[in-house]
Amino acid sequence: MSAPVTERVRDRVPWGGSRILALLATALAIGAPLRTMYYLSDVVGDPTLFLALAALSFVGATLLARVLRPPLAVAVGAVLFAGGVGAYILNLSTNPAITELLSDTVALLTGRSLLQIAEVRLWVLSFAPAPVFLTWYFALRRWYVTATVAAGTALAFFALTTDAGVVTTLLGVVGIAATIGFGTLDTLSTDEPADLTKRPDAMTGSDGTERADDDGDGIDAGRRAVLEQLAAIIVVPAALSQVPITRDSLLSYDDESEGQTVEGSLFDAGESLSVRGSISLTPEIRYTVESEEPRYWRVASYDRYTGNGWVRTGNPRQYDDQRLDSPPGETRTLRQEFRAESSIGTVPAAWKPVRYSGEPSVSVSSEGGFQPDGPLSTGDTYEVRSELLVATPDGLRAAGTDYDDTTTELYTQLPDSTPDRVGERTAILTANAENPYETALVVERWLQNTKGYSLNVDRPDFNVADAFLFEMDEGYCVYFATTMVTMLRTQGIPARMTVGYTSGQRIDEDQWVVRGLNSHAWVEVYFPGQGWVQFDPTPSGPREAVRQQRIEDASSDGSSPTVGDGNPVERYTPPDTSTPAPLTETNGTETEPTETPTATGTDTPTGTTEASDTDEGTELSIPELPSREELTLGVVALLGIAAGARRSGLSERAYRAVWLRYQRRVDPETDVERAFQRAMYVLATEHRGRKSGETVRAYLDAIGADDRVRRLATLRERLRYGGEVSEAMADEAVEIADGIVSER
Repeated sequence: MSAPVTERVRDRVPWGGSRILALLATALAIGAPLRTMYYLSDVVGDPTLFLALAALSFVGATLLARVLRPPLAVAVGAVLFAGGVGAYILNLSTNPAITELLSDTVALLTGRSLLQIAEVRLWVLSFAPAPVFLTWYFALRRWYVTATVAAGTALAFFALTTDAGVVTTLLGVVGIAATIGFGTLDTLSTDEPADLTKRPDAMTGSDGTERADDDGDGIDAGRRAVLEQLAAIIVVPAALSQVPITRDSLLSYDDESEGQTVEGSLFDAGESLSVRGSISLTPEIRYTVESEEPRYWRVASYDRYTGNGWVRTGNPRQYDDQRLDSPPGETRTLRQEFRAESSIGTVPAAWKPVRYSGEPSVSVSSEGGFQPDGPLSTGDTYEVRSELLVATPDGLRAAGTDYDDTTTELYTQLPDSTPDRVGERTAILTANAENPYETALVVERWLQNTKGYSLNVDRPDFNVADAFLFEMDEGYCVYFATTMVTMLRTQGIPARMTVGYTSGQRIDEDQWVVRGLNSHAWVEVYFPGQGWVQFDPTPSGPREAVRQQRIEDASSDGSSPTVGDGNPVERYTPPDTSTPAPLTETNGTETEPTETPTATGTDTPTGTTEASDTDEGTELSIPELPSREELTLGVVALLGIAAGARRSGLSERAYRAVWLRYQRRVDPETDVERAFQRAMYVLATEHRGRKSGETVRAYLDAIGADDRVRRLATLRERLRYGGEVSEAMADEAVEIADGIVSER
C-alpha cells in the first residue's frame, strides 16, 4: 500500500488506547524541555509570554496536522527557528551580533548554562516555537520517531547546557522512549494487514525449522519487544545524566576528610553558585597577603538570582595589561601582593582591581574582576593594584536613584516566582528609610540582629531568600547575603552577591594569612556616581567564634602550619576590632561605616556546627541516604539493565545455562519430562533440532543417538503413554540427563 493510502487508512481508524498513550508520552517528551524553558523564563522575568507562545505552537500544530503535508511542516518549523534566531540577533546589544551568537552557541554546547547569557529570556522566546510545533505536528501525524527527534534535540541541547536537571532529563528520556514504544503499538494496529497471528519465533526454531508448540499473537510479541526496548534505551541516558558534562572551576577546594566545605560551595561553582545546606570548615592556608591594610579579598560577584542559587552572566575577556576602569567616585590606591600557599584556582583582590601582574595570566570577568586562565601552584605570586572607593555616608545618602538601564536590568532581577511577601516585608522594615543607602543599612542591621549564625542548616526546597526571611532562624553567610540582595532588589535597589575571603589572620604589620575558612559571601550595593559599596549582613561575633575554634582544633595535634619559606604560623591572632570598612574619609582614616558597622574582618565560612567541628569523630557516622532523584535513577538504571540484558538475549542465555545444569527435583513425572528436555536441548545444539512432524524415535535414529538417550526417551514414553513413573525411574532419567549435559 502506498504511503498516502496508508495515511488515509490510519486517519479512518478511531483513536485507540495506544494512540492516546503515544500522544501523552509525546507531551511528556516535549514537556521536559518546556519545563526547562519555563524555569529560565521565570528566573529572568514573567513567563507569561513564553507560555502564550508555547500554547500557540501547540494549537497551530493541531490545526495544521491534517491539512499540511510533512515537507511543508518542516519548512514551517525551519522558518520559526530562523525567525527566532533572527529576532535574537537583532536584539543583541553587542557588535558583531553574529560573532556573539556563535561564541555563545559553542559555549552552551560545552556546558555553559543559558542563565549565563544576558538575553536568556529573548533566547527562550525565540527558540521555543519550532520544537513545540514540530514535535506535536508529527505526533498527530503518527510520525512518532520524527516527533521524538524534535523533542529529543531540544532536550539534548538543554542537557548539554546543564539547564535541564537530572529529574527533567529523566522525564524527557522516559517520554521519548514511551512515545516510540506506544507509537509502535499504534502503528502495528493500523498498518496494512500482515500475518501477525504467529510470532516469528513461534513459527520457526533457531535452526529454521517449524515450531508447533509456541503459538501467540504478533501484536503481543510486538508489545513485549517495544517494552523491552523502552526500558533498554532508558538506562544509558539515565546513567549519563549522573555525569557532569563540564565544570567551570579549575580545582576543588574541599577538605576530603570533612566533605563539602564553605570554600568549595562558594568557588567550585565557577560561573554559578548553588546554595547548599550544612557544610564544613577547612583550616588549610590558601594565601599570604602583603597589604598596607586589611580588606575583603574579593573573588567574584553574581548578578542573576535563580531562587536557589546565583549565576554570573556575560563573557570574560582576555586581560591585555591595560589599566581597568576605576569606580566612578573618588578613590585611593592600594597595592597587594598575594602568594599561593596551595594549589588553587582564584586570584582574590580588594575591590576594585585595576592592574594585575604575575602568573598565571588572567581574564577580566563581566563585572570587572580578575579570574585566572589556569590554576595557581604553591609559591606562585601576583600583584594587584586596586582603586578603593572613598565615600562618606552623606555622599551615599545623596547619590539618588538615577540608575542606568543596564544596571537596573542586571541587578534588580528576581525570579517571577519570588513571593510578594518578601517585598512587602522589606517595605515595612524600611518604611522610614529616605534613600537607598538608608534602606541598605536597615536591612543589613535587621538581618544581623534578628537572625542567628549557624553552620548546620537544612537547605530550603524552594526560594532561599523567602525561606530564610520567614521560616529559618539561623544560617550562614550565603543565606544572609542572598536574602539581603533579594530584599533590596524588591525595592528597586541594584545589589549583587559577592564571594571571596575576609582579611585573615594578621601575622605581621602588613601581612595576613588567608585560610579556606576565611571564605565568605557578602553584598555589594550600587550607588550612582559612586560605584559598588560593600555591606555585610552576617553577624560577625558568632562566625568568628566558630572559625577560631576550628583553627584551634586543627592545631591541637601540636604541629604548626607554615607559609612562605617555612615560617611557622604558631597561633591565631584575632584581627583588629573592625575589619575593612567600606567607607573611608579622603585622608584614609576609617569612619563609622554606617549606623551599624559594616562587617568584621573574620571569616564567614559556612560549614558544620561547632559540635561537628570540635567533636569530629566522636559520633557514629551514619551514611547519607540517597536522594529521591538518585533512587529514581537507580531504579530506572536497574530496570534498563535488566531489559537490555533480556533484549540482547543475555538473561535468556544465563537462565538457560542454569536450567540446563541444575535440575530441582519436584515429582517423578515433572523430573522425567525436564530431564528429557535438557537432553534434547543438548542434542539440538550438537546435531540439529527436531523437524516438525518428526517422531522422537525417527529423530534419534537420524542423529545416531546412543543407548543412554534412547533409554531416556523410553522413560519419557512410559510417562506419556503409561501415565505413571516411579521415583527410581525419575532418578535414572535425571542421572542420564546430567551425564549428557556434563559431556557437552
